[in-house]
Amino acid sequence: MTVGQRRVARATAHGEARDVIEVATQPIPELGATEALVKVAAITLNHSEILAVRGGKYAEGLELPFPLGYEGAGTVVATGAEVDLAVGTRVAWTPVPASTADYVVAHAGMLVPIPDTLPLEECARVPSAGMTAQLLAGILPLYGKSAVVWGAAGPVGRFLTAFLVEAGVEVIGVASGDRVRIPTELGATYTVDRRQRNVRQAVLEHTKDRGVAAVFDPIGAAAYQDNLAMLAPQGCLVNYGQLSGELPTVDLTDLMERGLFVTKLGGGSAYLDSLEALHQLIVNALDMLTRKPLALADSGGTYTLDRVADAYEALSANREGKIMVIP
Repeated sequence: MTVGQRRVARATAHGEARDVIEVATQPIPELGATEALVKVAAITLNHSEILAVRGGKYAEGLELPFPLGYEGAGTVVATGAEVDLAVGTRVAWTPVPASTADYVVAHAGMLVPIPDTLPLEECARVPSAGMTAQLLAGILPLYGKSAVVWGAAGPVGRFLTAFLVEAGVEVIGVASGDRVRIPTELGATYTVDRRQRNVRQAVLEHTKDRGVAAVFDPIGAAAYQDNLAMLAPQGCLVNYGQLSGELPTVDLTDLMERGLFVTKLGGGSAYLDSLEALHQLIVNALDMLTRKPLALADSGGTYTLDRVADAYEALSANREGKIMVIP
């Protein structure tokens, strides 16, 4: 039987984080046979949470008040009768509801053991970015071809660059300032500083106007036309974010005449048919981190659970790096 209390961050209404987020004390739920109780070491916040808090995308189906967080790392402290994980095992996870807390109850199949060589706080920044990067890299057969990766020094972009390079893809990484070194060190064959050069012109010049087989884009509206212009015939634009706004309505006739494709990364459930598949993606990402430590995004700031509203405010400000909560 599980006893005790836990502290969980939750949204009490829709609005700005500073106005609607609080920390509530709740009984720790009794563990089911396949569940484990984890003492949380670190939580990584994600932009989808801010959208849910504001009542926009991702808020559908969430009844107020709703708990926050779904990604983190910690140590198993209790298990159900059918769980093989030993107490004391260090684990990482995504997605587990109510992760912005000091204790989390999760289905044991969602918990991925962490290599002894990796710190818990670092591993909390791995699951979502590493999983997304692999889903993106697996959309198209790109061996021996070239691809543009926007945000190649960001959380997803780093892992995506690393996985594409290991898959035999020639990566053109787009970053800015001192961060342009990151995709290069991860194996990109060419990098573009988006603050110093026009990305479209630089890519076409580098490819001798041929273009690339794929563009991986988290930006959305502002980059749409340039992204299409950078594609070679039969090339594909893969969108996985709308930092500048939603993509415009796609003109199918225009795409067909130009011989181009556009697709968008859907939710993980569209690509993963089992917990084992999700588990393996996180294992792969942790393994990549042991080989290429630079694949891990920097921390964008750490906050205590008592300052969780400030953490979500920092997240909404789009700071570089991953915002962390340390209970």
